[in-house]
Amino acid sequence: MSLTRRPGSGRPRQTSCREDRHIVRNARVQPTTSLTVIQVQLEPSLGAPVPSRTIGRCLAKGHLASRCPLRVLSITHPNRRLHLNWCSTRGNWTAAD
Repeated sequence: MSLTRRPGSGRPRQTSCREDRHIVRNARVQPTTSLTVIQVQLEPSLGAPVPSRTIGRCLAKGHLASRCPLRVLSITHPNRRLHLNWCSTRGNWTAAD
């Protein structure tokens, strides 16, 4: 990991350009991953924890700034129909049933 300075600041980079590309690639391949999951995956290779804000900045550079992790998969039309049928048949059940 080369420690070059960021333009305009006196701090060295925490991640290299190659690691930045790796972060962006993982986020595109796995759209359900959150920043903390990426952070946990990246920590062993760097040997030090990387703040989630740094990862967010890498994703912003990779044009994934407004990315929100996928929380729930969408229901397909056949599953929606099956769910509705299941609910309608059991809608009049009592506590004894």
